[in-house]
Amino acid sequence: MATDVRNLEEKLDENLLAALPDGGKVVSVTPSGMSDYCNTFRIEVSMPDGSTQVYFEKEASGQEGLELMESAWTSENTTYEFIPEHVPRPVKKGSYKSRPDRHFFLAEFKEMIEDDIPRPESYMAAIAALHSRSMGKSPDGKFGFPVNTRFGNLEQDNSWTGTWEEYWTRQMKDFLQREDAAHAGEHHAELERLRPLFFEKVLPRFLRPLESDGRSVTPCLIHADLWPGNVKYQTDGETVCVYDACAMWGHNEVDLGVFRNPRYPLGKPYLKEYWKHVPISEPEEDVDSRNTLYMLRNQILLSTLYPHDPKLREIVVNNMELLVDKVEAEEAEKTKPQTGTYHAHL
Repeated sequence: MATDVRNLEEKLDENLLAALPDGGKVVSVTPSGMSDYCNTFRIEVSMPDGSTQVYFEKEASGQEGLELMESAWTSENTTYEFIPEHVPRPVKKGSYKSRPDRHFFLAEFKEMIEDDIPRPESYMAAIAALHSRSMGKSPDGKFGFPVNTRFGNLEQDNSWTGTWEEYWTRQMKDFLQREDAAHAGEHHAELERLRPLFFEKVLPRFLRPLESDGRSVTPCLIHADLWPGNVKYQTDGETVCVYDACAMWGHNEVDLGVFRNPRYPLGKPYLKEYWKHVPISEPEEDVDSRNTLYMLRNQILLSTLYPHDPKLREIVVNNMELLVDKVEAEEAEKTKPQTGTYHAHL
């Protein structure tokens, strides 16, 4: 167990100290980063040999805090298993002895370059490695995750499911219901029109072919929140650090949705770099539409987390409309009478 040698009345909790190296002395605890849903700290520990070890702690209270820490612990441990060179090593999760309703997650602290968005080659090397190394290693070959994870503080139902279409449809229904609840009393006629068409037409059109005509989706580990705030250069300026996963076993292309999002300065160069390492799923001609479909997940969740920003909901509606219009245009083309030139033979 470490000891807290700071000249303060309130020291670190005993259970947290027990997770730190034996013989270490806590010399500083400072806030680290920003989070709307938990407190985060940088803990510096002086070791008997004169070296220093640094740790990152998240903490939150109550049942929600317990579930947030479980989500962080399981997600980070699983991603660390496959890409340890890119993920801070998880150390411990637990509850405070002094306050059993307060829960923590502890990991090694990685120094990162905050201001630079990694180049496509560095960014996508970590993502391609995560997907490639974990491909086909899901328990029983199913889609899901051992625990329900969190996007912000929004719970994600990760119940194990045998088909990708069933899993993703269930999640989208759940997310859209919560988005609607977050905007209670705000009737949106166009969203009401599009929602049933999204489930009746769009999802079957772009998900079912992945698992039809002899094709299948092999689950791999998905990070599911790869916006630039969660991917930073380590201090070498070459290798990226990837953290704050909202993990699940799913279709690898889910992780590419964020690169299409106009909120972030990423885009096609990152997608092209990824495809150098991982093949596009068949049918390949649907990849652009699937990319839009998977982008919608994050946009729906953002509209749920920040309901007072009407622009976020309009982005959801616009992209849902784009997909519905595309499917309906295909349907109209198939039912259009075939015309041709006929010549009479006398």
